[in-house]
Formats: sequence, C-alpha cells, structure tokens
Amino acid sequence: MASLELKGVVKRYGASTVIHGVDLAVEDGEFVVFVGPSGCGKSTLLRMISGLEAVSEGDLLLDGHRVNDVSAAQRGLAMVFQSYALYPHMSVYQNMAFGLENIATPRSQIDAKVQEAAKLLRLETLLDRRPRQLSGGQRQRVAIGRAIVREPTIFLFDEPLSNLDAELRVQMRTEITALHQRLKTTMIYVTHDQVEAMTMADKIVVLRAGRVEQIGAPLELYNAPGNRFVAGFIGSPRMNFLPARVTEVGQDGVRIAVAGSNGSAIIPVRGRATEVGHDLTLGIRPEHIELRKGDEGELRLTATIELLEQLGATSFLYCTLADGTKLTVQVAGQIDRHAGDRIEVWFPSSKAHLFEMTEAELALDRLKHATPDSRG
Repeated sequence: MASLELKGVVKRYGASTVIHGVDLAVEDGEFVVFVGPSGCGKSTLLRMISGLEAVSEGDLLLDGHRVNDVSAAQRGLAMVFQSYALYPHMSVYQNMAFGLENIATPRSQIDAKVQEAAKLLRLETLLDRRPRQLSGGQRQRVAIGRAIVREPTIFLFDEPLSNLDAELRVQMRTEITALHQRLKTTMIYVTHDQVEAMTMADKIVVLRAGRVEQIGAPLELYNAPGNRFVAGFIGSPRMNFLPARVTEVGQDGVRIAVAGSNGSAIIPVRGRATEVGHDLTLGIRPEHIELRKGDEGELRLTATIELLEQLGATSFLYCTLADGTKLTVQVAGQIDRHAGDRIEVWFPSSKAHLFEMTEAELALDRLKHATPDSRG
C-alpha cells in the first residue's frame, strides 16, 4: 500500500494547459474517486499518476518520494482500463500470468498468485476460457485479476465499468468496493458517473476544466456543496435552481424572495450575500420537496406537472413554475397525479442552498421579467 501526493501538478500540450495546478493528498488504503464531465481532465490526471503522461509542472510523490521522472513500470502501480485490454488468443490464466512471466517470476509463484486472484474474483472455473467466451463483467474481473497478481501499491481504474450494461455496472461496482475492503489497498478510480462516485468513494475529487472544484467525503459534497457546479453534479436527480433575491439581511442569515407562481415568498436562509437586492440562485434537491401543506418558515410554490414518472417505490414529477423555471420533485411511493395538474409543493429553508448567479443567469432572469417596453 502507499500514499500519494500531488503538489501544484500541471499538464500542458504545447501552449494548451489541460490540468491547472492540482493539489491532492491520497492517504494509504483510501478509495478516491475522480469525477466530472467528459473532458474535465480526470483521465489525464490518472495517466500522469501512472506515469503514462509526463508532469509538465509541480511534484508527484509516492510515499513521500518524488516520482516525476520514474517510469510507469518502476512506480509499482497497476492500471485497469475501460477497454479491458485482454489478449484474445490467451486463456484467462495466461492473461493473468503474462505480466509476471515478463519479469521472470518463478512458475510456482505465478500459479499461486493467479489461483489466489481467481478465487478472490470468482474466476476459478473460467481459467481455461478465452476472452471471447466471457461476459463483459467476467472480462473486467480478469483485467482486475491481472492487476491484483502484480501486488501493486496503488490500483488505478480508468472508467472500468463504462462498457457494461446497467445491471452489470451495479454488480461490478459492488464487487470493486468489496475488493477494496478485503485488500485494504489504495485505489484511485475515474468515472463520469456521480452515482459510482457517491457509492464507492471514501473521498471524491470533483473536477471541471482541469481544475479541482471540491474535495470531500460523498455526503459532505452532497450536504455542503462548495458551489453551484458541485451542487448540480452531485446528486441524482440533479438539484433544482431557482432565481432569488435578497430582501433583508439579519443576524440569522438573509431573507430572500423566490419567484414562483404565487409571486414572491420570503424565507430565512443563511447565505453569503450581504446586500438587499442581491440576485442569487437558490438550490433545492428534488427529494427535499414535498406535496403537503408547509410549516412556518417553509417555501410554498405552485407548479404545473409536465411529465410524471412512476417507478413504483419512487415517483418523479417534472414541473414548470409560472415564470418558466423547471422544477423536479421526487416523492416516495405512488401518487394520483397526472400531466397538466397544478400542484402546491413545499420545502424547508434548512434544506436550501444559496449560490451566486452567473452573468448568463442574470441576463436570462432580467429577460424573463422584463416588460414589453423594456425589451425594446
């Protein structure tokens, strides 16, 4: 096992910078997930850790030792790729043993390590098969087994479940988590799927455009997102965002008006704004909105159901407020509602989040509420 530290790590391709000064500490035995949209730099960052990409600037340390100039083969890490990268003409056993044979490991040790990994991954009965005779999940387990036999200090996973169907992804997600608990080895896992990140990680690193937006435990990011991007990326369905304005500043926080079909409602919410008239975005998660009469201090909105999805144990209502703002509501169980129905929904201010509005959001909000004369 090993610890890892990145200090001001930068990656450039010519004049283009794709990783902007990343600082990160990964503790020994920790399961860390890099998550973010496509093109955010998470796979590039993983490849830099593995040694497959050079570090343009900054330091990369393994157990306190700088390894910027150490080759990938000498770092003692093992990488599991999205594409499995198995040799089609070799059996499962041969695929798992190949790396050990290349470094002249004694045959008795190779056999012991392959058999142990096969037992751990439930591949004992498949060792004589070729990759084409395996399911996607079995192929991925072989790829993981090939990494296990090398006894790496850190496992690196680059979107390993992307090629699997939904059921297999859930199964393999559980298996990789259980594997980490058994091996107690440091693991770094790249995914664009925030559900994978939330269910597997000890610590999540949220990336956007080559920069770290926030680092923290899954529930820390869910309960206290540092900005609107993290709030919208972590959680499924994604958080609702409503235009709001500060109407009063007090010792307990700020009171804000939220535009809705009932005009404006005032609720006390703690936030960073300090001036009356300040435009903000209020965030509320779909699961925190309820179809009931609210208590004092809760916000009431009237919405029209555009689409209803009933999944049995959970129902999703996709609604629109009077000003055109979209609102997703998640409720437990089954409900007697239909598309076109007008409903009243409530949520407590304690569940709300406040974020600064972007320039684009401010312009759109002004356009929504402009009079015909002011629009020219």
